[in-house]
Amino acid sequence: MADDVITFILADHRKVEELFARLNTGKGDRRAIVGALHALITAHARAEEDVVYPLLDAHHGLEQHKEAEVLLDALRRAEPGSAEFAGVHALLALTVGRHVQEEESTLLPLLARTTDERRLRDLGKQFRQRRQHELRALAKARP
Repeated sequence: MADDVITFILADHRKVEELFARLNTGKGDRRAIVGALHALITAHARAEEDVVYPLLDAHHGLEQHKEAEVLLDALRRAEPGSAEFAGVHALLALTVGRHVQEEESTLLPLLARTTDERRLRDLGKQFRQRRQHELRALAKARP
């Protein structure tokens, strides 16, 4: 089921973890990494909210997405290398890590148990399309 919604969500989670790991090293263009994190997390969250969350009782996930959005905006404004940047980065990593763990241990297994393979593939297509739409919109909005 490589084209199902659960596979796509898990792949995004791994990409986010990779971006956080790159940010942790302090190597590379931190602004570019933060920009990539912002785009991926924002597009991923909006696709989940529109495609997956309506099928589940995911109110807590919505709150976590909003918290991550606020922290992402703060991280984008902070100067790399500053104490503010380090603090917001640490809090964002913790917040997103908890969210990912909760989704992977609770919400995604519930979705897998309650949804047949065909529907998971249909949801995967919808998720991918919604995510791509958001990524394109965010790319156009960048200064």
